[in-house]
Amino acid sequence: MYPKLSGVVTPDLVQTIGSGKFSASYVNWSRTMQLLRDNAPEWLPFSVPAPDGGIVHRAPVGGYLLIGFRHADGRETPTVPQAVMDHKNTSIQFDQITARDITDTHRRGICLASALLFGLAYELWAKVDIEDPYSRGKAQVSVEDVSAKLLTLKTAEECRAYYKTLPKAIQSEVTDEFITRVKQFEEQA
Repeated sequence: MYPKLSGVVTPDLVQTIGSGKFSASYVNWSRTMQLLRDNAPEWLPFSVPAPDGGIVHRAPVGGYLLIGFRHADGRETPTVPQAVMDHKNTSIQFDQITARDITDTHRRGICLASALLFGLAYELWAKVDIEDPYSRGKAQVSVEDVSAKLLTLKTAEECRAYYKTLPKAIQSEVTDEFITRVKQFEEQA
């Protein structure tokens, strides 16, 4: 129904602001939009107008935007509220909201909605490590390496244990091969 964009963000796209317990990792809004254009073509963000005809909806304290995505064929996602906040994430009084506050909120809201609705960069919100397909360390393993290693394993249990150690991106490419190898061991038993 909607694009599934988890796993699209790579570490090289992540920036960090602040330090210590006040640090935050994020993907710049313009990169987020480019990832959406590349991976969810024909889906564009939209904002729901407020009852007064503006874009900011009134809240008990401050205001918010309602942001969703609309496909070129007319389908729409549910909308997601994004509060209008200052740099300390404190609500801004409705009558004090500026055009700059609205544009900043719109950009933040697109990022939030793309994570919530499509899974884009959800890893940052969930504080999950993002796999780096370009790293040279232990996480970098090729399908060919895995296939070769699989032939050296002696039992179905060894196959299952090895499979669990692989990065998810590699797992998705070698699942059928592992299933076949495990079945071979089980038929021999």
